[in-house]
Amino acid sequence: MPRNLNSISRRQFIKAGTCGAMTIGPLVNTIAQLSLVNSAVASTSDPAYDPSNYKALVCIFLSGGCDANNILIPRTTNPYAEVYAADRGAVAVPNGVVNATYNTAGDDETLPIEVPGMGPMGLHPKLPRLAAMYGANEAAFITNVGTLAEPTTQADYGRVSLPKQLFSHSDQVTEWMSSIADKPYTSGWGARVADLYNDTWNEFSQTSMLITAAGSNRFQGGGQNSQYAVSSTGAISLAGFGTNYANAVDASGNYLNTATGNRFKAFERIMQYSQGHIIEEGYNEVIRSARKNEALINEAMAVETALGIDFNAIWTSFGATGEVADELKAVARLIAGRSCLGNNRQIFFVQMGGYDNHSSINTSLPNLLEGLDNAIGAFNAAMKELDLKDTNFSYDKVTTFQASDFNRTWTPNKTDVASAGTDHAWGTHTLVFGGAVKGGNFYGTFPELGIGSNSDVPSGARGRWIPTTSVDQLSAVLANWFGVPAGSSEMQTIFPNLNRFEDPFDLSGSANLGFI
Repeated sequence: MPRNLNSISRRQFIKAGTCGAMTIGPLVNTIAQLSLVNSAVASTSDPAYDPSNYKALVCIFLSGGCDANNILIPRTTNPYAEVYAADRGAVAVPNGVVNATYNTAGDDETLPIEVPGMGPMGLHPKLPRLAAMYGANEAAFITNVGTLAEPTTQADYGRVSLPKQLFSHSDQVTEWMSSIADKPYTSGWGARVADLYNDTWNEFSQTSMLITAAGSNRFQGGGQNSQYAVSSTGAISLAGFGTNYANAVDASGNYLNTATGNRFKAFERIMQYSQGHIIEEGYNEVIRSARKNEALINEAMAVETALGIDFNAIWTSFGATGEVADELKAVARLIAGRSCLGNNRQIFFVQMGGYDNHSSINTSLPNLLEGLDNAIGAFNAAMKELDLKDTNFSYDKVTTFQASDFNRTWTPNKTDVASAGTDHAWGTHTLVFGGAVKGGNFYGTFPELGIGSNSDVPSGARGRWIPTTSVDQLSAVLANWFGVPAGSSEMQTIFPNLNRFEDPFDLSGSANLGFI
């Protein structure tokens, strides 16, 4: 709550007061995430609302630090292929180069991809759908990206400011999501975009611009526009009444003549009363708003049927199951039902865990990548299907980008194939896909692979690439596509450290970030 009580608005007071009041009982334990949802008074039926003037930005976060060195693999005659086979050893994917211990036959299990200006490259064998998307110019990679406080090279490492708590999971996750590597966290860059533009872009909004299918996160946190959390099947309902109130109401929405049904009926009636005390009325307003937003979200989720789309069937055909698959399905449904929500711009967040593979990476990473591959394949196909079925939507309206804590060390920590893993590193490779992406290419600067190379952190770092593209630069290009003007004061507010780095919008420069 603001310290200057003379300047506090009624809305701010209700927000602050109800946040504290909501901890009173378990009956409302899900309301905290709904309490600050911004609901505009206008209706989506207003003729000024244009559902075709829409863009969505989707963040897929791979928690734990995904080993991107085994996603983009130099193969066969690539100058780095032999270095890869020798240095990666026990964790190397067979890449067509003989390794006397781990690949005596010189097998090649990678999925070949073409990269203009580079030697032969391949993707991990568990990424066939991504390989197809890349080949169809729908996906691209930005290479050697990471958190940076300022431009850093091997020569000046230790003399320049480095990201706070470099190689720490929690700190690097926060810095990826905030884009500010040299100051304490205050907000995510997604939240800052919403704070500056929500009222302009989403004049007829019925719910938050920021929607998470993975719970509270720092990318969307810290701003005035609160994250709205959903599940894979719809809005998160009040606790204590069964899934989607199944224990309290029947299929027609009538209260069941049971103890739970009567309790729910009484609770909702109480929430409709006008209270004389501002805190009590504010609390009721939160509950009423939450119930209203549930209805809106569930209405949006049902639009796929009206359009003749079956997202369940698409996901089944791709074998897409698990947390990130379910979360992306929820996002697809909300994009299809965007008119119900009244937002011209939306930022979504999904997450997939399990990538902290200090051991048994040869078992863990393939399974993780297969699940990711199926999920993004299904989501990409869903956006194409929506393009076909919805005349107000086109495939280039949605851009998805992937991020992770950091990359992992170039060399493994053991020589045994069954138990070897890789440890915390720095510069990594990120994925972007969608109709607006200039796919089938690598952007940024690919690192010089090898222990002690010019890309490696000095002093025995085992291959921790110093990023050549900052999170700020990558994120600024995404924000620009979303509608934030390059070179504007708003861009500087969202990314306060951006001017320390080469201009990512100068296509004649060496930043090489014209991926969209």
